[in-house]
Amino acid sequence: MHHSDQEHEQSLLAAAALGSLDPSDLSALEQLLASSPTARAELQQLRETVALLPYAAPPATPPAHVRARLLERIAADQAQRAPAPLPAPARRAGWLAPAMLAMLAVVVIFFGGLTLSLQGQVAALSETNRQLLAAVTDLRQAVAANEAQQAQLAAQLARSEQQIARLNEQVAHERLLVSFVSAPGVATRELRPTRADLTARGEMYMYPGESQAVVVFSGLPPLQPDRVYRFWLSDGAQRIAAGTFHVDAAGLATLVVNAPREVNAFTEVMVTVEPATDAVPGEVEVILTGTL
Repeated sequence: MHHSDQEHEQSLLAAAALGSLDPSDLSALEQLLASSPTARAELQQLRETVALLPYAAPPATPPAHVRARLLERIAADQAQRAPAPLPAPARRAGWLAPAMLAMLAVVVIFFGGLTLSLQGQVAALSETNRQLLAAVTDLRQAVAANEAQQAQLAAQLARSEQQIARLNEQVAHERLLVSFVSAPGVATRELRPTRADLTARGEMYMYPGESQAVVVFSGLPPLQPDRVYRFWLSDGAQRIAAGTFHVDAAGLATLVVNAPREVNAFTEVMVTVEPATDAVPGEVEVILTGTL
């Protein structure tokens, strides 16, 4: 194929892609496409490129020195080729190829600048995302610290509420003791030690016909954790356990007795030292006794 024929075919393809093909050249284009798969593929590529042109607005103006250099190269290329005179239809289409090349060069430059711009935006978004992730991490750590502090405060509040409940029970207990011991008509019974080496004693306060009584102990030695003091009521036929207690460091303790019937129905009371639970074997020792 002659050089001039090749340029003519390029002009036809360019004009067809741009939609400016002269009607007189339509037959030549159809013959070219029918006989050349390469021409058909090239026309398809040109049309795809032209389809991208509407999305290039607003166009980016290349630097003056780049545009001048490009135009110089196009002019030099045209001078070297020195095409032979073409028929009138070819001359009408021939001017389209350089114009299209220049337009495609502008598009390439534009998309190159757009790519750089998008890369910059992606980098900025990546940095913003990193900062947001760091902020979220700090926020999560702050929330975790706040939750830990809230849990600590909740535990402290629960302990304080337990202490208040114990104090309220102690106050109610002390009020009961004071009202019981100081009330008129109360009867007093004494509990004495069973061994000569013990200085412990107990004072029992009760009302005839009442099932409740109060016993105040003093001088009892503190026990090991697996041992307790137990208070008993006896009517001569059976012995009934009426509560357990511990003494403080000074050997003092107070026990409120709730008997199954009136206290004065019993004839004897006693205090034993024995294992805290039935599962732990151990000796049971009577250390205080008294008669009612």
